[in-house]
Amino acid sequence: MRLSFDFLSFDFRAFGFLALLLLASPAVGDVLTERDAQRALFSEKGHSIRMAAELTELEQKIVTGIIPLMAQQLRQPVRYYAAIAYSPDDGMVHDSIQAAMNYHTPEAASRAAVAACNAMKSNGTQNCKVAAQVVPKRYKSRDLTLSIDATVAFDRTYRKAKSPKAFAISGKSGSWGIGQTDDAARAGCESSGGPGDCEIVIRD
Repeated sequence: MRLSFDFLSFDFRAFGFLALLLLASPAVGDVLTERDAQRALFSEKGHSIRMAAELTELEQKIVTGIIPLMAQQLRQPVRYYAAIAYSPDDGMVHDSIQAAMNYHTPEAASRAAVAACNAMKSNGTQNCKVAAQVVPKRYKSRDLTLSIDATVAFDRTYRKAKSPKAFAISGKSGSWGIGQTDDAARAGCESSGGPGDCEIVIRD
């Protein structure tokens, strides 16, 4: 079982800038059983937006407008966990504003978005900051969180599989894998793009 991810450019002309959307995942925690993972994971339906407190009202409107445009450009719903980063010096109407989507935690999405933004910001400007995060409804920190794609795979594939079984994810990429053994799950995760960091997060 594997998750592929692509790098896509989005032309948000309504706001006069380009944004790069990164599809990926991950974050690695303790190994849980299927029952414990099912209790921890959020529904794949619905999301909420957490806005940075320092944004002005206009900046909040711009960021809020990016979310539906992401879905429109992809022709699919917005996938948590996602983050939007911007350069305070360059402002919101600049190529440096970047988004990262379909990670396993808001922290992982934020790191990816900030890294992409820093690569695009003007020379000599301060480092980028997170403008907003897309999280599940009623989000709060839990023992395990997964991207929507991995959550769907857990519900539709992992739970239906017989034991022994394991679920692995990468903390640095959009990879995950399911297998009858730890090695098989990690191999599936690595074969779909994991950069050598895939670890088991669910095992039965």
